[in-house]
Amino acid sequence: MITIHEKTAQAFDTIGLGTLVPGSCIVTEELNGAYELELKHPYDDGGKWKRIERGRILYASTPRGMQPFRIYYVKPTMKEIAVNARHIFYDLLDNQCEPISHSGTAGAALAALQAAFAYPMPFSFDTDISLTGTLTTGRMNPVQALLSDDDEATSFVKGYGGELLRDGFRVSVKAALGQDRGVSIRYGKNLVGLEVTEDESDVKTRIICYGKNGSVTLESPHLGNYIYPKIYTLEDENKTLSEVQEEAQALLDGGCDIPSINIKVDFVALEKTVEYREYAVLEEVFLGDMVTVINTRMGFRKQAKVISYEWDCLLEQYNDVELGDFIPTLAAAVTSGVKSGSLASSAYINAASVMTLLQQHLNDFENPHHVTAAQVQS
Repeated sequence: MITIHEKTAQAFDTIGLGTLVPGSCIVTEELNGAYELELKHPYDDGGKWKRIERGRILYASTPRGMQPFRIYYVKPTMKEIAVNARHIFYDLLDNQCEPISHSGTAGAALAALQAAFAYPMPFSFDTDISLTGTLTTGRMNPVQALLSDDDEATSFVKGYGGELLRDGFRVSVKAALGQDRGVSIRYGKNLVGLEVTEDESDVKTRIICYGKNGSVTLESPHLGNYIYPKIYTLEDENKTLSEVQEEAQALLDGGCDIPSINIKVDFVALEKTVEYREYAVLEEVFLGDMVTVINTRMGFRKQAKVISYEWDCLLEQYNDVELGDFIPTLAAAVTSGVKSGSLASSAYINAASVMTLLQQHLNDFENPHHVTAAQVQS
């Protein structure tokens, strides 16, 4: 069930302004990145579509439960109303933080960030990160203060690391958002609905270590998987050879000798294959979870993180999930707000003209809802 609530709502334990009957409703989320909803709603005879306005809040299903999304873009057509909404977290784009200069614990850094707000907002901040670090920013909005990769600032994630859990008005920065649920998948051939990308451009299979008292070479057990050894030099004259060797071994243990992997699973397409059961386990993972990926052809296994997903709010199931070795760029979390604002602004005139036309039909009591394709303006 999808409900819509007034702009000022902060609790969603009732149906608010009422329920909606959309034709489709999709949520997408990226790790430390964009978190948005797209909804398309027909002009139902009951008039539920009239409740849809910019600024109001949609309360919809996600993999981690019901979440609020504020509508920022409305596009009425002759057939339906299409809307885009951002997770309520992005209300923070409207505020501004005074310059922050903090050194200390992660929890104290979040408190300093909130204390720097130009005006109070109903958000709470918490973290399970135990490290100490720094938070140093100029004047910027709170989302940037949390996530920005600006070279001239040290945002929270640059100073302390962490992955965002956005739950209503609660912003929790976790050392690791997900967990290893024991899920593993095997691949070694192309499948409909399974897109696998391997990149060996940064692979290292032979590491030559130089310290202040000599040199040593470490070789990967996967050396033979490639035409030539992929040599990498690790040199530090201020460290002993054993210290440099430990760093090299840590690189190998971390999988530097294995291609980076990105896997996108399209469940809708995958359902058509006989191998579907092998990958259905991915329907039980969440953003940030670790999945063991096994390549039977090359004979290796490694872990990849769930970095994004697309969720069908009506069917309450994934359309697709994406696994990768990396965290998406932080810029997406910040710039999406700028893009969203320009979209909403540019759409206003078009939306107003279409709504005027629709209202004319609604006022025609002989034919109040029968808007036809012939009436669409190009």
